Amino acid sequence: MAKIDQSSLYKKLSIEQKIMLSVCSIEGKELLSPNDLLKEEFDKDTLIAHCERHRLLPIFYNNIRKLDGIDSNLFSPLLKQKVLAQTQHALTLGMEGVRISEVFNNNGIKSIVLKGSFLSQQLYSNPGLRPSKDLDILVHESNIDSTNDILLSEGYKRIYPDFELTHQQKRYYQTHKNQYAYRNLKTGTLLELHWRIFSSKQLFNVSTENLFDKVTSLPFGGKSVNVLSPEHNFTFLCLHGSIHQWFRLLWLRDISQLLALDENYIDIALRQSNNLGTERVMLQALTLSKLFFNYPDVTVVKPPRVVQGITQQACSAIIADESKTLTKKISRLRIPFYKMKLRKELKYKLSCWTILQPNFSDWKTVKIKDRFFFLYFLLRPFFWFARVYRKE
Repeated sequence: MAKIDQSSLYKKLSIEQKIMLSVCSIEGKELLSPNDLLKEEFDKDTLIAHCERHRLLPIFYNNIRKLDGIDSNLFSPLLKQKVLAQTQHALTLGMEGVRISEVFNNNGIKSIVLKGSFLSQQLYSNPGLRPSKDLDILVHESNIDSTNDILLSEGYKRIYPDFELTHQQKRYYQTHKNQYAYRNLKTGTLLELHWRIFSSKQLFNVSTENLFDKVTSLPFGGKSVNVLSPEHNFTFLCLHGSIHQWFRLLWLRDISQLLALDENYIDIALRQSNNLGTERVMLQALTLSKLFFNYPDVTVVKPPRVVQGITQQACSAIIADESKTLTKKISRLRIPFYKMKLRKELKYKLSCWTILQPNFSDWKTVKIKDRFFFLYFLLRPFFWFARVYRKE
């Protein structure tokens, strides 16, 4: 396997991608001068499209305005309009998250808000720098039914799954999955209700109880909400980015920003990864953050061969067209093989093959009584094949 370094990586990048990375890097940590790059010939629409694809548009706009000698008319007013729209949406979601958390709390239900504008406030001291499409809220598994009833009373409708589950379907879903999705019928707000951080219990082997025991209170909009503790947050961000092959560069930018807030945290994070079995994911995150955003400098750690492999795969996903990364064709079978490399344990590796497990789409397609639920496992390959290729 060819060694991954910044020189070989940057040779594969377009001028627009280089400008995006340089402008969005932490000030003073840029590999290439953004001012020099902006003097070269580039396509503005392509640059903006790259920023949108990687959810970096607000950070790009925020940073480029700070550069000396850059003409304020370099980009069309459309860029400002897009950023303002994304920022407004993020803030709206944030305030709704505060409201729903308060409603839950008034009903005796503890919750933790994840990612979105809350993470933006934690990392960048600005709630509008991370574009979001939905709210993510974590509750105890014992409170799923109660929070569901509350959300319905607050004007939300469950859309994922969008039908009533049978007893066996509900039991299986809540054991093997980690969230329901809702839409507010009046505002259109999307909300994901989590009872675990990830579907796979083996991926992040920290109990929900432990997460709640160590929550941090975050001031937001004149009130406060619960967020993950710094150590849990870092591990969560590394795992979340890794299972998705880091195809959004915003996720790596978050890693570099979190570590820049406290340079001593790298050593703490590495020790913690040894306890949680997340060494590969942690090293992958540090390596990719250095490759793309030139931070942090971790020269004492040499990634083992398996980490080099998953890092190379992530690089390909980041650079490739988004449609290739999100494909549902037969090539999607490569993803379980990639995920299996993230941890060493056999039980975790087996849990990566969710593609073989029945899901609510299967249950909606063919209704089978609970006592014959096992038949869904036999029918799963046919459901998957038909769903993927029926349009062709």
